[in-house]
Amino acid sequence: MQSLISNNTNLTCSTPLLWTPDNIESRKARLWICIVAVIIHGIFWLQLVFSSSVRQKSMQWIYAYLIADALLLLRFFFTYIIHTISTDCQPNKAWFLFICYFEAAVDNYLNIVEVYVLLALNVCRYVQIAYNRNVYKHHTILLTLAHISIYLMPFISLFIQFICEWTQVQVVIRGSCQVIYTNLYIQIFNIITAFALPIFLNILIIYTSVRHIRLTSNLQRTQHHVSAREKYNRSLVIQFLIFYVIWVGLWSPNIIVFQVSIGGNATSIARTLNFIEIALDPIIIAALDVRFWQSWKKLWMHVRKIIRFEVSSRAQILPITTKANAFSYKTPQLQTTKF
Repeated sequence: MQSLISNNTNLTCSTPLLWTPDNIESRKARLWICIVAVIIHGIFWLQLVFSSSVRQKSMQWIYAYLIADALLLLRFFFTYIIHTISTDCQPNKAWFLFICYFEAAVDNYLNIVEVYVLLALNVCRYVQIAYNRNVYKHHTILLTLAHISIYLMPFISLFIQFICEWTQVQVVIRGSCQVIYTNLYIQIFNIITAFALPIFLNILIIYTSVRHIRLTSNLQRTQHHVSAREKYNRSLVIQFLIFYVIWVGLWSPNIIVFQVSIGGNATSIARTLNFIEIALDPIIIAALDVRFWQSWKKLWMHVRKIIRFEVSSRAQILPITTKANAFSYKTPQLQTTKF
């Protein structure tokens, strides 16, 4: 890597970290999408601050997923700023290495974390549906271990792959650093663990949940009774299914492109779809979860009360006052006839 920098800076100052105008132009669409995503995520997190009804343990996986979204946005803005303002002819080697590895590996790490966070959310909902058990109340230790495993295992896997040189970073002067695989088996392993396995498990759990709800609904129909719990469980499965279909459609191209190391326009389109999905995540989650609907409804009612109070206070008739020097005339009292 150092030799690449030296060879490009012997004759002229090539500014190896600075993107070319074409690279900057190709990311303009993603930049605007990320700006919109920041605004949407900001509004969503403000709701969490002001509404206590959405601060529940049962929503910890949703917030873990949205935090990963926020870190992906932070990663994009950080690399975009670095690659558009860095004008050093010979940047520090450690800094150059950090930028390359951060740019190449962090995106993959956070996307792997997201897919397993959704898997954990789906498992917890299945336990709630099938066994009517509050996982977040009775299994706090298992939940803590699940969080640690989801955040730590992908990092350890990537670290071992880089140390053993099964995975390497391809340095592109005045371009983006990319991950390439030197071992076919590791590439297959990553495709399975980062894409095929978690998606298969999620589909399996969704199918099992739907099957359980259908069996219990058929049993209750024979008794001419459908409980509120079954309606709630059905809504949970439908919500997650809608979200997961949209998520897989926008997320999977990016992870596939990353794992097979495809470059060019395919990578650009896949990354753009991924950021569109990040921008839509808070809207989809808030639209499908009744708790967010209730929170927004309460907030809107509160705002309406404030507006009505302001309007009514301004519309009040002020008391009439008379001038001190004004003359006052009394109307003479009419005489009446008494019988």
